[in-house]
Amino acid sequence: MKKHLLLYFLCIILLCGCSHSSAKSTVPPSDQQKFDTYTRQYFDEQMKSNGLNLHFYLKNTNAYPDADMTLGTYSYDSMKTSQNFWIEQIKQLKQINPAKLSKKRRLTYDVLLDYFQRKLDFSDVCICTEDLSPTLGIQAQLPVIFSEYEFSSAKDIIQYFSLLKSIGPYYDGICQFQREKARQQCFIGKSTCGRIIAQCQAFLNGKAISSNLLSTSFSHRISHCDFLSSKEKEQYTKQNNQIIKDTVFPAYETLIHTLTDLMEDGSCKNENGLYYLKKGKAYYEYLVQDYTGCNKSIPEIKAEIQNTLLADIQTLQKLLQNHPELETKMAQALPETSAPQIMKELQSKISRDFPAMNSLPFQLKYVDAPLQKFLSPAFYISPPLDDPDNHVIYINPGKKENLYTLLAHEGIPGHMYQNAFFSKTNPNPIRFLLECGGYSEGWALYTELFSYSYQLKDPNLAKLFQINARFSLALYCLCDIGIHYEGWTRKDLEKFLRTYQLSDRKISDQMFQAVLEDPANYLKYYVGYLEIINLQKTMQKTLGKDFSLKEFHRDLLTIGPAGFTVLQKWMLPQK
Repeated sequence: MKKHLLLYFLCIILLCGCSHSSAKSTVPPSDQQKFDTYTRQYFDEQMKSNGLNLHFYLKNTNAYPDADMTLGTYSYDSMKTSQNFWIEQIKQLKQINPAKLSKKRRLTYDVLLDYFQRKLDFSDVCICTEDLSPTLGIQAQLPVIFSEYEFSSAKDIIQYFSLLKSIGPYYDGICQFQREKARQQCFIGKSTCGRIIAQCQAFLNGKAISSNLLSTSFSHRISHCDFLSSKEKEQYTKQNNQIIKDTVFPAYETLIHTLTDLMEDGSCKNENGLYYLKKGKAYYEYLVQDYTGCNKSIPEIKAEIQNTLLADIQTLQKLLQNHPELETKMAQALPETSAPQIMKELQSKISRDFPAMNSLPFQLKYVDAPLQKFLSPAFYISPPLDDPDNHVIYINPGKKENLYTLLAHEGIPGHMYQNAFFSKTNPNPIRFLLECGGYSEGWALYTELFSYSYQLKDPNLAKLFQINARFSLALYCLCDIGIHYEGWTRKDLEKFLRTYQLSDRKISDQMFQAVLEDPANYLKYYVGYLEIINLQKTMQKTLGKDFSLKEFHRDLLTIGPAGFTVLQKWMLPQK
């Protein structure tokens, strides 16, 4: 999970139109000047519209004294009219001739236009959106995001308190939307609803302020504020705890009560996927394109996943036939070492396959105990644009995963490395506001699988682990499509899994629930990965012996996060 995934949810739901007026001049501005003005004003509007966005994208916030220090407003009405905003952005871009822009500006133009066009359909299907979920929901991620809010001055602390106080009205908006979903018979199922309630209760943890993440993390951060006296630190700590007691806890209790009431009054009518909701199938189509950045239809995506899965099974069979000892080796425990040692080793080993980069400073943190059951195995939080070395990686001790590949995914050469490399190309800041999940998660998965070759000395064993990981993700993706696009029930999923010799009912139920809670999430990873592999194969075929894997990686990293149509345009030779 990258930091701006949550921030996207917080600000994008109520985007207000920007008035991109040009400065008065007797000479008409050039297309390049118009584009620079547009992107600067778009960035400024987004920074001013949401205090959490502002603080996490910029360490120095002095340029935005009039920024709204709230989480914004969560509103169904704004969702329904969001298309107007995106149409206006496209209209603004269309007034600029991309042929008259510099190469770098032209790339940014293409990325923006592609991104805006993907958003157009959201307003028609927004009743099906669900920003609450046990793992990736706003209510699950927000405490962690707040715990990473840094204090460089007393003003930062005051603004933090303003944001913390706004959780109440923001969650009220979420609750109102949940009631509207129930009214339109688009409310979540009982199993998912119950798990969201359980996650909220885990966060409250008996309303023990002294052990709550928002209290412990605040105390830790403020203890390092040398610009404060001991008395001021004590006063601010008391104020923070009072806000948690008076605002944050009641907001989570309101959320719990709303969901409980809706569950008890029979609003949980659909225990299956989006397919069974009015507009659910259309929403899923929108979601897949938006999450993956891929313009292929869902049947096309499904066919590609099936073909890749079949090829992996055939490769696996040949590998085990030629090297039967691998089955025993795979059952043995993977080599273990500490996180700092792993990161140091990855930094050294990737140099033969990826562009060189200086050692990246980072903080390694661990998920708070009450939240471990619900949050992801690991996630990366990117630094502010004006403080590019402040990288943070969270590890969840409650989830038993291969730490080596986990750190490759979140750190080097995954999210942290990709973000740092792209930052050093000095891109237009607007690029960092665009969530391109297929690119970012596809790259992280690509590097995670790649890292098995660094972790394991036996190349055949590394290949076996790679295939096993791809096999699992492919199954999840096919289940995702089956449940949300084709209407599979739990029994349908059980039948499907039996064709792959998976007959454990417990595993089937876990997979169904995971896919149910976060539609299209697995596709963001696996389809993004497949698109990167497709790009690589096309480049190899085109360049032949001149192809360089390291240069392919360099090109992909330099272009940066984008939809795959844009990546193909900018990476592949044009006819």
